Amino acid sequence: MYYNEYTKKHYQGNNVEILKKTGFTGGFLTFNQAFKLGGVILKGTKAVAKLTKPLPEIKEMPNGKLTEVVSGRKYPIFHISQVVFDQEAVNE
Repeated sequence: MYYNEYTKKHYQGNNVEILKKTGFTGGFLTFNQAFKLGGVILKGTKAVAKLTKPLPEIKEMPNGKLTEVVSGRKYPIFHISQVVFDQEAVNE
């Protein structure tokens, strides 16, 4: 229902809850993914959401033990309906 149009992978966890709030279903892309597919996101278009990519890190605690800490990087995504694939429409 909510998937990355470029990788064809389904979103998981908290990102699904964020996408439900957008009111859109289907494929989503980052700006660079849209560009790689030959599409353009028109100037002024707002991202529908900012998702978090989990980044696990291993940190050493003061007692010497190693523990895994999950932080995240936020990135804006656009719905596939916001991407223009027709270059004629972009040039107008």
